[in-house]
Amino acid sequence: MKPLRIILIAFAVLIVAGTIASAATGGVHGKPTPSPTVSDTETEAPEPTETEAPEAEATTSDKSGTEPDFSACGGLTGLDNAICRHEALLKVKPDNPGLTNSLAHLQANLAAHAARQAAKAGGTHGNSGTHGPSGS
Repeated sequence: MKPLRIILIAFAVLIVAGTIASAATGGVHGKPTPSPTVSDTETEAPEPTETEAPEAEATTSDKSGTEPDFSACGGLTGLDNAICRHEALLKVKPDNPGLTNSLAHLQANLAAHAARQAAKAGGTHGNSGTHGPSGS
């Protein structure tokens, strides 16, 4: 029984050590790691060659061979940009339930943001008007 116990304990230690090693990111969570600074002597990147860039591969539909048209999203930022890009992706893959669900969440977030901005502009803050006596 003793050799079996030693093997089981060693196996458990390996699993725990592997889990800890794979979970370690090397940085503080929530804070980006510093990126290398660009020196003044560096030159600009050369123009892309005729081969397709890796980013273009990621946006290409995997089976239909068509690419989403993000040209309408130029100049948009934040939620507006994300919604525009989701809509373009859904034109290529209209039957993708994940994209449909994600777009619905983005649109709900945009509506909630607009409601908060309207409330802020109107002078209401949270539950104002429901506060108890001020104590004065």
